[in-house]
Amino acid sequence: MTDSSSMRMAYIAETVYGVTPATPVFKTMRVTGESIKPNKKYVSSDEIRADGNIPDLTLVGSEAGGSIPFELSYGSYDDLFEGLFRNTWAANVLKNGVTPKSYTLEKLMVAESGNQFHRYPGTRVAGLSLSLKSQDKVTGSFDVLCKGMTATQTIVTGATYTAANGNPVINAANNVANLAITGVTSPQIMSLNLKISNNAAQQPVVGQVDSKGIRHGSMMITGDLEAYFVDKDLLDLYLNDTLSSLSLDMGGVSGLKYNLNLPKLKFTDGSVPNPGKDQDVMAKMSFQAIYDSTSGATAVLTRTP
Repeated sequence: MTDSSSMRMAYIAETVYGVTPATPVFKTMRVTGESIKPNKKYVSSDEIRADGNIPDLTLVGSEAGGSIPFELSYGSYDDLFEGLFRNTWAANVLKNGVTPKSYTLEKLMVAESGNQFHRYPGTRVAGLSLSLKSQDKVTGSFDVLCKGMTATQTIVTGATYTAANGNPVINAANNVANLAITGVTSPQIMSLNLKISNNAAQQPVVGQVDSKGIRHGSMMITGDLEAYFVDKDLLDLYLNDTLSSLSLDMGGVSGLKYNLNLPKLKFTDGSVPNPGKDQDVMAKMSFQAIYDSTSGATAVLTRTP
């Protein structure tokens, strides 16, 4: 038997894609679960047999991937944010770029037969979902693609593990401030969801089962929000095809916080449906961020230590 509460997730940045560094210093992750799994691709033989049987099943591809859900806390995912943005923090500012980063992920499970290690070398952050809802925590999930998976009962030679920080979980009540949407006076948001995708994909090649690598494409940032319908400002942005922007702080008032800035966006859908009697009327809006030449990015993440 294996207890899910005994799981440990850890990672280390790679200097060579798909190669776990020697004597690695793994960083323990703060997670609420995971769904990473190996994905093997088989093709069935098309040979015709008089007895109606299929003569062979052939392995033609091997990779891995999945998601890692979490509750946002300051400083816990800064390395993975670099993988998501394909860039490096500079003076506590991170902008989306084009430099790929990879990691080795490791999952430890304590089983009846001993420790079980599942390792995923060549892991790249393919996307992020982030959710802010009233009276709730700020939660998210990293989407990852991996070169493959190995299963073993032995630790990597010389491996050590750094404990995760103990910073508080960020909530969407008194830990979110300065939420601003250009063109909207004092937006009253009920929920906000962001989806960042790098349009990543495996790169299979002739001559090997594993993919050669993982490519990244264009960074696509989309989102949706629900806001109390107090005036026509939000809907006007959509109806008039008006450029806008979105910025908010997540974290403590004076420190241990992030500012997420989408300096240029357009609303791509909007409606104010009537949900029925005895309910609040909400404006339901969707948007997409686009490149901003002034900041030189589509998204800018700033951290305050």
